[in-house]
Amino acid sequence: MFKAKIKQFINSQKFLGYLIALVLSTILIGFAPSSIALGIFVFFSIRYFIIHKQKLKIDSNLLLPIALYFLFFITLFWSVDIDQTKKGLARTVVLILVPIAFNLIPKFTLKSFYLIFRIFTGTNILLGIFFLISAFIRYTESFSLGVFTYHELVSDLELNAIYVSVIFSISLFYLLSKKTKTFQDNFKIVFFIILGFLLSSKLMLIILAVAILVYMFSFRVNRVKLVYLIIMGTVIVYLAPKKLMERFLFEKETKIEEVWTKKEFGHVYLWTGTSIRLLQLRILKDQLKEEAIFWKGFGLYASRDNTLKRHIKFNTYPGFHTYNYHNQYAQIFSETGIFGLGLLLGMLGILFVNALNSKDFLFIMFSITITFVFFTETFLWRQTGLFLFIILYSLLNRTVFENEVVKINNRNIKRE
Repeated sequence: MFKAKIKQFINSQKFLGYLIALVLSTILIGFAPSSIALGIFVFFSIRYFIIHKQKLKIDSNLLLPIALYFLFFITLFWSVDIDQTKKGLARTVVLILVPIAFNLIPKFTLKSFYLIFRIFTGTNILLGIFFLISAFIRYTESFSLGVFTYHELVSDLELNAIYVSVIFSISLFYLLSKKTKTFQDNFKIVFFIILGFLLSSKLMLIILAVAILVYMFSFRVNRVKLVYLIIMGTVIVYLAPKKLMERFLFEKETKIEEVWTKKEFGHVYLWTGTSIRLLQLRILKDQLKEEAIFWKGFGLYASRDNTLKRHIKFNTYPGFHTYNYHNQYAQIFSETGIFGLGLLLGMLGILFVNALNSKDFLFIMFSITITFVFFTETFLWRQTGLFLFIILYSLLNRTVFENEVVKINNRNIKRE
């Protein structure tokens, strides 16, 4: 009897939901755990398709990432660095595996959708607690408050604070999207907001402010809750880490015209996050003018050598010579040409339109977040970003949002 129940569970779509939650929950833990979890999900998706004798129905929304991967493959024929392109193809193969897996299984109901994010959020709570405890231990040794902020807060797992901010913000959006919130939910919301300030990502804090505004104007927030939000926001901003304020103020040092026109910078030029990204866009402008990359690009992962030569020409700090564009739009344009950029923009367009149609706060905020993060990070060129994006892109586009009540086996399943 027990074995029969286990078998029934493994053969169900609910089990696949748990596997998706497992993949999302292991993204921050490391390359191996998340890759293994993803492999298990793909295997059981194929198994589900076979044993249930599903009819293959191709979701047009999931064709674009598959088409993008095929374009990546085609760049092998003109890549200026074949070895790097082959490496890129191996790293980005999930762009084809994940959409295929989601096409093999039925669409998810809202109940399954929110179950996935409940598990994902629980894991992020544990990770957040781990980061704080670890930082406190390091504080007792160094007495430096810096261990509680930015990259240092997540240094034990060698993570990037911006990527962690994105992942934690998704859990925050999930909690805000719940119609009925418990005391524990409100506590978790405050916890993730505090973590957001400690991680000190300027862009993510701006997105957080946008999220609160969208939430306030999209949902009926009574006066008491509105006052609570304003007071809480004021207190958090007042108590914000000094380093965060310094990072915002430091961006004022950016000299846009100088970065765009200066012939040489020298190794001690004062760079800000904005100015280095602006320089990378200047490099792309020069590459488009001087190299034949508008239509085809250099080839997947093959722009590094040309970018390096231009950094040497500008006499920039040697540490910048291995930098990518720190802009997903620029990166994909440089390496796959206008068609690659078009496919990426098409995917974002699908996300945004479907998010608005769903009227789901989490869906809307993810589409906004990912669109803006692509301006400051080559998000898809890191496993953390790539896994998160393609899984959520596929999941969000394969979830039924039309009705608040969805019928399953003649039973009404309500959204949480």
